[in-house]
Amino acid sequence: MTYLCKTIAALLLSLGATAWAGTADAHFLLSPALVQKTKAAYATLEQAGLAEQSEEEEAEDARYRKNGELPVERFIQSVEKRPGAKSIVARHGLSTKEFGLATYALIDASLYLAIEKMSSQVEAAKTLSKMTREQQANIVLVRKLGPAAAMR
Repeated sequence: MTYLCKTIAALLLSLGATAWAGTADAHFLLSPALVQKTKAAYATLEQAGLAEQSEEEEAEDARYRKNGELPVERFIQSVEKRPGAKSIVARHGLSTKEFGLATYALIDASLYLAIEKMSSQVEAAKTLSKMTREQQANIVLVRKLGPAAAMR
C-alpha cells in the first residue's frame, strides 16, 4: 500500500468523530462531484504503487502530528512533494489542496456515519452538535450518496 493510502487509512483510525472547528477541513463543503473525483483519485493513487515515504519523511511528519493526526496542511504538502501523486490528483481535476481538504472532510463524514451506527441516538446527536455546519452538511451528503461514497 502506498504512503498516501497508509496515511489516509491511519487517519480513519486516529481521527476522532469531530475535527477541531479551527481546522480548514472542518469548514470545507463537499459536493457530489467533488466526492466522486476524490474517491477516483484515491483509487488511482492506491493502484499506482508510488514510492513509500522515507524514514526521514516519516520522522518529519511525526513532529507535526497532533494526537496522532497529521494536519491537513501537512498531508497536502506530502502530496505536493510527490510528482506522481500530484499528477494523478491533477488528472482527476483536483488541486492538491482540494484533494487534501476533500479527503479529510470525507473521512470526517465517513467516520461519523460509522460511529453513529454504534452509538445511542443521544450520543450521536451530541457528537453531531459539536460539528461545524459544513461537517454536518457533508454527513448528510455522504449519507445521501450511500456507502460507496464513504472512505474506507
